[in-house]
Amino acid sequence: FSGYDCESSPCQNGGLCRISEGGGYQCDCPIGTTGTNCEIDSLNECNSNPCQHVEAICQDKLGDYVCYCPPKHNGKNCELYDNTFPGGVGHPVVSRKDQTPYYTVDLERKKELCIKNNCPFKRRNSKCDEECNTYACDFDGNDCSLGMNPWANCTAPIKCWDVFMDGVCNEDCNNVQCLYDGRDCEKTLQPCNPIYDAYCQKHYANGYCDYGCNNAEC
Repeated sequence: FSGYDCESSPCQNGGLCRISEGGGYQCDCPIGTTGTNCEIDSLNECNSNPCQHVEAICQDKLGDYVCYCPPKHNGKNCELYDNTFPGGVGHPVVSRKDQTPYYTVDLERKKELCIKNNCPFKRRNSKCDEECNTYACDFDGNDCSLGMNPWANCTAPIKCWDVFMDGVCNEDCNNVQCLYDGRDCEKTLQPCNPIYDAYCQKHYANGYCDYGCNNAEC
């Protein structure tokens, strides 16, 4: 070996070449590689499960690894949410102190849209405004959730909430504003006429129309 051998850059995979005291050269290999020129992979970096997303796939490389990340997850280890990332090999992202996370920017954009849609003035108006029913718009002041009084628009002369689903039809409450009295006014089917019951069961779907069986009860 000659002391000039380092000039040919023999060390691979980021190995550092230095002149040996007895002549020739020696490669100081990075972790995960070995061999005269650091050409041998001595460590499977995927064994430590570096990819942080459950759907990511790790591929061992010589002295390194790569993570194949699902869409919207970027970074060396798929650890960063990136709405624009289509999926594939995760790329290291250099963080900066002045870099605003995507979700923060997106939230501010949605809050501006809330103001544009006059959502602050529509809150708690007892009407569900779908364009305001988002986190950024404070969910329309709960107008679209079960947090509002479901009988707020019920103007019946009786307290429909006291007779709701009591098994008795209260016609004053049988409307959409009063939640149809909990379906108490829906007619229940009477049993099939015993004269036809056994016959209808035996001849059900036989391809013939039996008028005695041609009703909802049977």
